[in-house]
Amino acid sequence: LTKRYETFWRGSLEAAIAHFTTTEPRGEFTLVVAGYVPEVVELSETDVREALLVLLREGMPRSQASRQVAKTLNLSRRDVYQLALELPDE
Repeated sequence: LTKRYETFWRGSLEAAIAHFTTTEPRGEFTLVVAGYVPEVVELSETDVREALLVLLREGMPRSQASRQVAKTLNLSRRDVYQLALELPDE
């Protein structure tokens, strides 16, 4: 530490608010915030097929349903379209 009031503090934003509400910061300070980390959701092929079937039953073409499901679930359009081709015509 090279500055008189230099300290390092780590925690969540909630903890930072609580800490700095009771402890006044001294001198200058820098706030570093981590970026958004998307939640990882495990989807099975069955889940994807069910999502496709909902759209197909509404009359949406396979290619359009595949694009929408892929975009919504952040999946490969090509992979979702392959699953759509495996579904029976209804």
